[in-house]
Amino acid sequence: MDKQSSQECSFGNESDASNQAVKPNLVAMQLQLLPPDVMRDILSRLSLKEVVRMSMLSREWKLLRICHPDMVFTKETFGIDTTNTYQGSMTVGDLLKVRAKKMELLTRKFIDHVDSVLRPLWSTSSTTTTTLDKFVVKFVLHRKHKYYIDRWVIFSTASRSKHIALDFTSDDESCFGSAFDKYRYALPLTNFSGPNGSCIRSLYLGNVYLELPPSLCGITNLKKLTLNKVSINDGDLQLLLLSCALLKSLNIEKCSSLSSLRIQQELSRLQYLCVRYCDLEILELDAPNLTAFEFDDYLMQTVLTESSKLSDVIFVSNLRVLDGYDDVLDHIFTDLPAALPHLQTLLLLLTACQVCSRYKCLVSLFNFAVLIFTFRCLLTFHLYQSQIKYFLWSCMNSTPGAKIQ
Repeated sequence: MDKQSSQECSFGNESDASNQAVKPNLVAMQLQLLPPDVMRDILSRLSLKEVVRMSMLSREWKLLRICHPDMVFTKETFGIDTTNTYQGSMTVGDLLKVRAKKMELLTRKFIDHVDSVLRPLWSTSSTTTTTLDKFVVKFVLHRKHKYYIDRWVIFSTASRSKHIALDFTSDDESCFGSAFDKYRYALPLTNFSGPNGSCIRSLYLGNVYLELPPSLCGITNLKKLTLNKVSINDGDLQLLLLSCALLKSLNIEKCSSLSSLRIQQELSRLQYLCVRYCDLEILELDAPNLTAFEFDDYLMQTVLTESSKLSDVIFVSNLRVLDGYDDVLDHIFTDLPAALPHLQTLLLLLTACQVCSRYKCLVSLFNFAVLIFTFRCLLTFHLYQSQIKYFLWSCMNSTPGAKIQ
């Protein structure tokens, strides 16, 4: 009896192990038999990171992950850690070499992972019926990776992505300026123009080089455009904006190659404009439906006289340490009423010192319904507390009915 019981137990254990081995394949087969719409709904409830992890369980699941509507590729998607490891005995030169070698290996790993996700569609990308909502690549990549990025861009438009983001920026602020143009990926905008980009609603570009081709037809249905550390000249930016007839939101940050932005033609749909960290001598636009505008002390002159609907403005002081910086601020505050004649709400991000040193100039500005101050340094706020109280009292008396927050 003992021997027979032992054999039965042994057989039972083998049977359980067999069932456990078969179970994933049965589940995978069952998933494979689901209608595409049902499968798409299941995958859409997961992040791409979770779908990638799930696909490692079987070959069938690996093929199913291409149905995910949000292709968001970041270092977090694949568990890539780019933090620096530092040993006290290392010299600066050795540290830079180790970091460069590590980033080279991690970049290769990132590219391989992205390709492994997209590879099942390479042969059918031009005829795929899959419609993506998002296609995002956020990783430090350069012009030498053009072969891979070009294929990803083609896939994103062939899959009719609505929201595309190519963010190759680095946290290293020293890699900023036209001197690094030769390292930036040169984006072929023809892939986004005409019928190819007819589904694109928003486009985010970070650390890329743009040069408009003569054959550019425009990104016909684009409503939101963000340019961050993008190298583009004044003329090409003007042509790009004019080719986007439905553009509602424009954000330009750290585009050091720009010197001015002057567009005589009407941007009839533009409602939101943000220009930050761009050394522009002048910004001149005809945007009759503009309602919100954000800028800083890098912008020397603003002309938005036709923007009768502009009601909300944010001005940010970057606390720049430059010769003549006080003159720059005085120039901005002097020209502000003429540039923004229909303003209702003004948000100023200034230091308490800047407020107190220009309170007479600032008081003359405030004919607005709502005035909001944000003091960027609480220490200086306490040092100038009495002067600030007098300044706010002056504003209230000069503008009856005004509200100061």
